Amino acid sequence: MQPIETTATPADLRLLLPHGAIADIARNLKMSHTAVSKALQKARPAHPAVAEAIRLIKEAGSQAVLHDLNLLNQ
Repeated sequence: MQPIETTATPADLRLLLPHGAIADIARNLKMSHTAVSKALQKARPAHPAVAEAIRLIKEAGSQAVLHDLNLLNQ
């Protein structure tokens, strides 16, 4: 059995988004904040909120920073 720290968990897209992005996505897609948040938790690529979040993450460079941090932790 692996320790909790080394267990692979799915990435939470909400952690990679810039501040206020969930509210912006909800406003642009005319969805509730809760619906967007739940969609990001499930991270299903076909969902429009997830697609928009991925676009914002790439635009902000958060994905590259996370990758760099993961390399440092190894």
